[in-house]
Amino acid sequence: MLSYSLPVEGQKRGGIERAAHTLAEGLAQRGHDIVVFSHDPRPSRAAYRVRELPWRSFVETWAGRRATMGYLGNVLTLLPDYHEFDVIIAHGDSLLAPVIGKPVLRVMHGSALGEARSATSVGRYVLQLGVYAQELLTALTQRGVVAVSTNTTRDNPFVARVIPHGVDERMFMPWPPGKSEEPSLLFVGALDGRKRGRFLLDVFANQIQPRCPSASLTIVGGAGPAHPSVTYVTGVDDQQLATLYRRAWVYASPSTYEGFGLPYLEAMACGTPVVATENPGSIEVLGDGVFGSMPSDDDFADAVVALLTDPERRAMLSTAGLRRAREFSLARMIAAYEDVLFELTGLHAISHAA
Repeated sequence: MLSYSLPVEGQKRGGIERAAHTLAEGLAQRGHDIVVFSHDPRPSRAAYRVRELPWRSFVETWAGRRATMGYLGNVLTLLPDYHEFDVIIAHGDSLLAPVIGKPVLRVMHGSALGEARSATSVGRYVLQLGVYAQELLTALTQRGVVAVSTNTTRDNPFVARVIPHGVDERMFMPWPPGKSEEPSLLFVGALDGRKRGRFLLDVFANQIQPRCPSASLTIVGGAGPAHPSVTYVTGVDDQQLATLYRRAWVYASPSTYEGFGLPYLEAMACGTPVVATENPGSIEVLGDGVFGSMPSDDDFADAVVALLTDPERRAMLSTAGLRRAREFSLARMIAAYEDVLFELTGLHAISHAA
């Protein structure tokens, strides 16, 4: 498996890194021999092995990261020695991977066209359009391409398979109960870009807290502007994250684009209602508003305040969210990937090679 980064305690990582770790761990626990080529070390207690991916010093620079992701990354993918492996799992930049001569399973965690639509700069817009062209060509020419959501296939009709993200119900669950004593919000994501954490900060400070003075906001991501009622948490593991979900009264996300929106699902699995702006991921996971609130930007603060002050509404959405989360089993997700791997390699299901 190739993943530029992996979860590292105390350091900010994104959803794709967590997804790569979850898939590698799930396959390893099913008896497969998994090696992840990455620039990060093996997470503690991980069941898979890690080998160093080349170009680390270059990729960690500002220019190197932007040149690599979606472009030079296709060359980087060719550099490791794959001779001992049956199949390669790539979480991006797999356009040239077929020349290696091994079956390739490419996971598309969304659409670069969706990223382009939500870009806040011309440079990022153009960059993502170029990546989108590569995604189209990859799905057109490679049979092992999997999307994590149905909305991804609307942007890329050449993707034939959809395997939604799954949530580990042994970790993300509403028990033990432990809601904070005072109203609380949780947000997982970056302050800038499509996640729009700064928008949430502004709404919280200027509209939500004046109407709910005892409310607090916890942001899981990079640190931001100091505020007496805002706490920043970076680099938490899944157990710590699940505790944060369970304690929050509301999970709030003003993101303009999500390929899937795993935090929505994790929050619901922990019994926490979701308020999210409308985007492809929120529409798909929240059932077009059936399992969570989906207000406009102008109504976002009102929707959050209404939920914080209405325990019956919170309880109703919590129940609906738990029902929805049960549809996305992690075990079912891992089994679906396993089926694709067996199909690509032609190996029998009793084999443990991967």
